[in-house]
Amino acid sequence: MNSRHILQLAASALLMLTLPAHAETLEARIKAGIAEHTGGGVRADAVRETPAEGIYEVVSGQQVFYVDRSGRYALIDGRMVDMRERRDLTAERLAELQHMDFKALPLNLAIKTIRGDGSRKLAVFEDPSCPVCRGQQDALAGLDDVTLYVFTYPVIAPASIPAAVATWCAPEASRAGQWAAFMRGAPLPLGIAPECRDAGDAVGRIVEFGQAHAITNTPTMFLADGTRLVGEFSAAQLAEALNRAGR
Repeated sequence: MNSRHILQLAASALLMLTLPAHAETLEARIKAGIAEHTGGGVRADAVRETPAEGIYEVVSGQQVFYVDRSGRYALIDGRMVDMRERRDLTAERLAELQHMDFKALPLNLAIKTIRGDGSRKLAVFEDPSCPVCRGQQDALAGLDDVTLYVFTYPVIAPASIPAAVATWCAPEASRAGQWAAFMRGAPLPLGIAPECRDAGDAVGRIVEFGQAHAITNTPTMFLADGTRLVGEFSAAQLAEALNRAGR
């Protein structure tokens, strides 16, 4: 056996000896990183490499999540989390993507109501076939010093379309009252009156705008600073959000 072959065997043996030690060192380092960045709040029972370079599997009790080499950033239920700062980075990015420039809303297609000094602004996309929308009417009615821009957005059920068209067919001065009645449970029209077909253009443009801007749920609301709110909020929660958004 020549000296070159002996050196190759020695190198292979050395590599076999150092690999487990390297794996153990890396596992220990990631466990320590997780403990540091979570203040000891998350216990890593096991750490191992994954097929994705730089991503490591962590087992904590019966839970599995993934971290980077530092143990600070984790992928949990499809979301990236900064465990040291306790920030959901995915949620923050989604909020950025859902931001809406209030001036970009088609406010000429909204039913406008001014309460008090009207200094705060809130845009609402709602549908009378939406139980949550109907349940939120008292909260909206309780707001003061606000300008409400209500968009007739009949996307939950086809039965809402004639109601939206009938509202736009009504004289401008009575539209707010007509829509409010539908939102509080008044019977919805069974069809669109022939003389109201042109009013359907306004409804169609509202729906097109909503679909183009990923307004898929009702109620969806926008504050003056562009923040998007989805779902039901109490009057107190809405008031707080309006104050936070500014005027």
